[in-house]
Amino acid sequence: MRFRRFRCLVISFVCLCSPLPSTAQLNGTGLTLSGYVIDDVSHQPMRSVPLQLFRTAGNYAAAPIISGVTGEYQFSGLSSGDYQISAHANGFAPTTVNVTLGGTNLSNITVYLHRTDTSNSEGPGSAISAHELMIPDKARESFEKGMKMMSGAKPDYRKALALFERAAKEYPDYYEAYAQMGVADQHLGDAAAAEKALRKSVEMSSSRYADALFLLAEMLNDAGRFIDSQVFARQCVTQDESLWSCDLELARALAGLKHSAEAEVIASRAAELNPGNAKTFLILGNIHIQQHNYAAVVKDFDTYLKLNPSGPESDQVRASQAQALKALAKSQSSHATTH
Repeated sequence: MRFRRFRCLVISFVCLCSPLPSTAQLNGTGLTLSGYVIDDVSHQPMRSVPLQLFRTAGNYAAAPIISGVTGEYQFSGLSSGDYQISAHANGFAPTTVNVTLGGTNLSNITVYLHRTDTSNSEGPGSAISAHELMIPDKARESFEKGMKMMSGAKPDYRKALALFERAAKEYPDYYEAYAQMGVADQHLGDAAAAEKALRKSVEMSSSRYADALFLLAEMLNDAGRFIDSQVFARQCVTQDESLWSCDLELARALAGLKHSAEAEVIASRAAELNPGNAKTFLILGNIHIQQHNYAAVVKDFDTYLKLNPSGPESDQVRASQAQALKALAKSQSSHATTH
């Protein structure tokens, strides 16, 4: 089977800064549970926090995962029932959140962590810089109110945007506020304003603020602007070696540019850092399609379907996996014939 006839999946991701929305009834199988990990005092998202999901009886219900750059997390492939989300981070009290899944997905389940060691600024997403110490109380208060507006059960992005704009007016160097303006603008459907705000955040932070770099790389990938995206994604991965979601966006950009060898290395690293993230294996599958490595495609998509059996791309993944199996069988047959 020639590569041009093998249908490569279109990688179309819901923004990682927002958990996947609930879908229609799924008969209680293949459900997802998603949300954010948030510092309960600053209301800042917390990256690289280890999360585990248990049945209330104490048994593991899914592979452990790590929160992404903007604190996002998602457990997939679940059935209806009662669960406990467990989060542990250095300098914060262990936290457990009880959740009941019915017949639909649950999103915006926020895991709040409470700091216990105020002298330790090395915890995930918690480094206290001179920049943060200079933020005026009024600006910080506006920012935190905006974060609350976006992390609640019913987010109000328009009010949040106004609060972030107020925070930036009160402290013009508040690049975190500009990044969150980008998030709010994106949810409000204004892509141009979102990109402008995120670029300003990157510029003001001298390309050192991972959240803005990640969000901008993701937005550009979603728009198919892979050349631009890889620039910001590369800057993002240099901020912290544990930022698997930065690796994910860099792999997406490289795959879009057909740089499959480097994309494979980066995507594999993201999979090692966070093996419970289904979309990483969707990217790996697409990369291996480019390489005609059909055995790897079958394996990638099998892992994806185990993690996310009823996601929006799952039927297309199954169809592509079936094509890969046929291509693999044909290749093996041709090899046997020539030998």
